[in-house]
Amino acid sequence: PKVLLLIVGCLTTSVASAVGINDYDYFKRVSPGKERLIVPAYRGVSAKTRRLMKRAITQSYKALGKRPIANTYALYWHTKKSNLTKVAKKWCSVAGRKGRHLKRCLTEGGGWDKGFKTTNIGSAVFETATRQGLMEATEDTWGETNVNFHAKTAAHEYFHVYQTMMQHYFEKEDRIGIPQKRPREYIDGGPVWMIEGGADYFAYNVMGKHKWRDYEDWMEDTLRDAKQEIARGKKKGIKVILKNYAKESQLEKMIAKGFSPHFQYDGGAWAMAYLRYLKGTNKGVFTNYYKDIAELERTWRKKGKINYGWQMSFKKNFGMTVSQFYTKFNRFMKWSTARQ
Repeated sequence: PKVLLLIVGCLTTSVASAVGINDYDYFKRVSPGKERLIVPAYRGVSAKTRRLMKRAITQSYKALGKRPIANTYALYWHTKKSNLTKVAKKWCSVAGRKGRHLKRCLTEGGGWDKGFKTTNIGSAVFETATRQGLMEATEDTWGETNVNFHAKTAAHEYFHVYQTMMQHYFEKEDRIGIPQKRPREYIDGGPVWMIEGGADYFAYNVMGKHKWRDYEDWMEDTLRDAKQEIARGKKKGIKVILKNYAKESQLEKMIAKGFSPHFQYDGGAWAMAYLRYLKGTNKGVFTNYYKDIAELERTWRKKGKINYGWQMSFKKNFGMTVSQFYTKFNRFMKWSTARQ
């Protein structure tokens, strides 16, 4: 059976023709203190699957706070047995698709990620249009159910919802702020290796804490995979280091060369673990880093600089610039596995 779990969202803003770097779109959060996790039932998805995912997501948001970061929809559907039109309507509604975008959204082949028949997917984000979280993934197609892989995916995707909201959330003002002027490769919450590696590292911690899978074993497997990718990269003439896994365009160039990049997950997770080792706590990589991004981005925009929020938050919370960390981590990745 092929069952999908959905946790997705997109940032939508209306941009004027002459937008200044200090212009923001602001939104109020939805029902602070009353946020809910909503997991609709669809034909073909077992009650066991829904319970598994609800438990994994609940454990994830409780690791970060008492309730979900926002009303969060986790949509799980069976690619052949579920009513895909019904799933699409719910997805489009939560995503805030309206007008001409709604028709395209509801078209099987023109919906998100080539339609709702797609398998082996997992995605999540906080939707600014509706101020809700939206998530997704698949079951029984990875062949790793014996190690609770799907629960790990749910935790990983929930962290993306958290990341996406927090990097735009102004705590004291209790509102979401999206800068209108954003260059094509604008990095909202940090480089790709930090977004994906951070979500994986968070998931490994949640899985280990609740004894879904041994944390150390999983991290050892991840380190092995990261080192194997470094070796594969050498054969292809590709330097596998964090700096080269910062932007989507960099990954696309690797893929064009026939190379399959995954270091943003494995190397990224170990980068988070190394930051935790250097600081002695996970607070920086799980909460403090994300809490400071929005405020620092706005501060630096007033100084005439764009895309400095995440860089300044990194420096503030980890005591070094991201370039300095690259140097440290490159050195760390050359250590013996035992020393690491």
